[in-house]
Amino acid sequence: MKKIYLLFLVPFLFSFQCEDEIDPLYSSEFYIQNNSSIQLIWLNVDMEEIPIESMSDQFIGVSTDKDFLVPPSKTLAFNAITLYKKERSGDLTMVYLQRPIEDNLWSFDKLSQYEGIYQLIITNASLAP
Repeated sequence: MKKIYLLFLVPFLFSFQCEDEIDPLYSSEFYIQNNSSIQLIWLNVDMEEIPIESMSDQFIGVSTDKDFLVPPSKTLAFNAITLYKKERSGDLTMVYLQRPIEDNLWSFDKLSQYEGIYQLIITNASLAP
């Protein structure tokens, strides 16, 4: 008789068992928006040349954290932004440098409580002559 009670009691107890809640992760994405009149070149961590066409944007990294959205100056995705233009000879000439990273030069768009996008907007005036 005790076994019958156990058969009814076990599913009842399992129904009250709580699963571990997974804390959400905050996700910050970083982009370069090229509003200049020239194609820019960004070198990624692997030193690959990533072209950023005029009037387009390029994803450059993401940071996640369990407590807050990560600003550009605190991300581990990059510690500087260096942009180049390609000369006719194929050589790269540096036209923009941000080192250290300055958060006030980035625009921020909060997509949700846990997601945000930071954009570095580059114009002709931002570029070195």
